[in-house]
Amino acid sequence: MISINATLLIQVIHFLILMFILNRLMLRPILKIIQERAAHTESTKHKAMQLEQKIEALHAEIKKREADARKRAAEERFNIRNAGMGEAQLVLGESQKEVASIRATAEADADREAAQTKPHLKDEAAALVDVIIERVIGRKVAG
Repeated sequence: MISINATLLIQVIHFLILMFILNRLMLRPILKIIQERAAHTESTKHKAMQLEQKIEALHAEIKKREADARKRAAEERFNIRNAGMGEAQLVLGESQKEVASIRATAEADADREAAQTKPHLKDEAAALVDVIIERVIGRKVAG
C-alpha cells in the first residue's frame, strides 16, 4: 500500500519548484514566441489582404483606363473615317466638275469641227456618188 509520509510532501514541493522554474525558463519564453509568431502571422495576413485589395483596385483602374482608351480610339477612328469620307467627297466632287468641264470642252470642239466639216461633206459626198455610179455603170454620168 501507499503510505503518506514526509517524503511525499518533499516530492510535491520539489515538483512545484520544478514547475515554477520550468515555467520561468521555458514555458513563458515559448508562449511569448508563439504569441509573437501568431501576431506576426496575423499582421502578415492583414497586409496581404490590404495588398490584395489594392491589386484589385489597380486592376479595376487598369480595366477602366483600357475601356476609356478603347472608347477614345473608336471615337478617333470614327472621326478620321468621317474626315476621310468628307475629303473623298470633296475630291470626287472636284473630279466630277473637272470631268464635266473636259466633256463640255470636247463636245464643243466636236460640234465646232462637225459644223466646219458639214459643208465640205456635201461636196465630197456628191463627188463620191459620182465616182461610185461611174464605176458601177462603167461610164460617166452627165450632170
